Amino acid sequence: MNALLNYAPLPVLSAYNALQQSVIDQARSWILGDSLVLDCETCGLGEAAEIIEIAIMTMGGVLLFNSLIKPSLPIPEETTAVHGITDDMVANAPTWPEVHDKVWELIKGRRVLAYSAAFDFGRLDVMARLYGLDCPTVSSRTAGRIELSDGTSWECVMQAYAQLWQEPTASAQSADGWRWKALTEACRTQGIPVGRAHRALEDCLMTQALVNAMAGEPATRANTF
Repeated sequence: MNALLNYAPLPVLSAYNALQQSVIDQARSWILGDSLVLDCETCGLGEAAEIIEIAIMTMGGVLLFNSLIKPSLPIPEETTAVHGITDDMVANAPTWPEVHDKVWELIKGRRVLAYSAAFDFGRLDVMARLYGLDCPTVSSRTAGRIELSDGTSWECVMQAYAQLWQEPTASAQSADGWRWKALTEACRTQGIPVGRAHRALEDCLMTQALVNAMAGEPATRANTF
């Protein structure tokens, strides 16, 4: 489980600015609070894309849930080309209604970290609506956090990492002018080995390792060789 934590952080050459220090402090609070880490793999990136794999673990390294999910429609070939999940692999997997209550019981009232929290929470919301299941409503939303009516807080590691790395961009996707990085790219900038990307558990492990790096003396765009 912790194999991805055996990495050598890149050298740090200068102090951090106030925003970067706030991200480092935030990452430390995520660790001290033993936040959850969640990742979903889906049938695509569209608004109606279904979850076909989900994993949940703690920042302390305890695996709480890891399962393939059988979708209501066949998995597109172009999606399989990304994560390697096939229709045969999910043929005997549980459907979303079979795992919905368990997933929400695990995360209720907790702080949930995801690399693109809006996407992962959105998938859980889509699955609930697809099958007519209950799902907490959004009580407040900012660029990096989604608060739900049941006390669950989703926090975006991708947004936080963009604020730490601080690569300017004019992209409309960025809420504050810093470019979002893919999880694998972010891990490489911190010297973290990249596992089998685009599988739920492996992405959880990489996110866990990245948060640990962010809480230490992380490399930034301005202070690396």
